[in-house]
Amino acid sequence: MSERYCILCVDDDVICLEARAALLEQEGYSVTAVSCPLRTLEFDVTKFHLAVLDFAMPALNGFQLLLRLRAAQASFPIVLLSGMSRELPGDMRIMFSSCLDKGEPIHILLNTIRSFLTLSPDPLERSRA
Repeated sequence: MSERYCILCVDDDVICLEARAALLEQEGYSVTAVSCPLRTLEFDVTKFHLAVLDFAMPALNGFQLLLRLRAAQASFPIVLLSGMSRELPGDMRIMFSSCLDKGEPIHILLNTIRSFLTLSPDPLERSRA
């Protein structure tokens, strides 16, 4: 397959970010890994099918980044993956497509991503539109 689903991963913990990106690439996804949330805003949001964001980051937290991405017309699912996801107020949690804890087994993240992407158009179909 020449085109793959593109996932945006944003986390200021570079070791976790690189490990997550490598795992997602092994699963067949194209991954853009960004350790600075402000740098994320430089990307064309139309190229992504899904984003996985950390919450506690410098400059912009995950919720602030979600708001900026939505303001930039990002229409893809945005998953929060954070060590503090359960501590966020409900009015923040509800804005994310899903909220997962970094301590959960990795298959939960993979299943969550798969479930959202099976609802999205196939990348090949999207590129023809």
